[in-house]
Amino acid sequence: MPAPEGVASTTLALPEIALTSLPPSALLSYRLNGQDKGVPYQASGQLRWQHNASVYSMSLSVRAFLLGSRHWRSVGQINNTGLAPTRFSDSWRSERAAHFDRPNQRIVFSNNAPAAPLQPGAQDQVSLYVQLAAAMAQPGQPMPPGTRLQIQTATVRDALPWLLTLENQEILEVDGQSLQTVKWVCQPRNRFDAQVEFWVSAAHDWLPARIRITQASGSYIDLQLIGREALDALPLTP
Repeated sequence: MPAPEGVASTTLALPEIALTSLPPSALLSYRLNGQDKGVPYQASGQLRWQHNASVYSMSLSVRAFLLGSRHWRSVGQINNTGLAPTRFSDSWRSERAAHFDRPNQRIVFSNNAPAAPLQPGAQDQVSLYVQLAAAMAQPGQPMPPGTRLQIQTATVRDALPWLLTLENQEILEVDGQSLQTVKWVCQPRNRFDAQVEFWVSAAHDWLPARIRITQASGSYIDLQLIGREALDALPLTP
């Protein structure tokens, strides 16, 4: 069946990203509602994003009473394809990491899983949010509902292609005000994988206003934006 007029139907790769399309450095704060093994809980979360003309650093942190803290971190370079991660880590009780070995065109994992070939434009679970934000901010390159993007995305255990689909507009309530958003959906890659959904808005430079990650077991975390503040750019290194 053909796609309706104005709705994309093909799977694309991301275009080159202009530095001016990257969102400014910012700290986003979230209220988190979650459920683990059938038990609901509440927590807080933060997305910290900083960059200069050549490098970036970002993290997603979740803190819950009794459950402790979990931190996902990504650092890397900035080039004409946007973000080029060099290291991604997931810290909860212990730290695991994925290293982007660009000289040898591979991604290496600290848990000794087999290395994965490094594909052009590869991202990690955290850098993906900003890479998509920059792509959506590109002048003259609108993304209509139905747009599908395939991006190699590294976790700390694998680096497989993620297929993301842009869905229709939705209105979210953010800090007592209505916010017009669109939603990206990444479907599970297998029956054990999680579904990732995140809502983005031009009002927040296409950074996530809401992130929901649902595990195959039914456990989930749902982060909803409650505040944003500007951060200084990363200092230039000599």
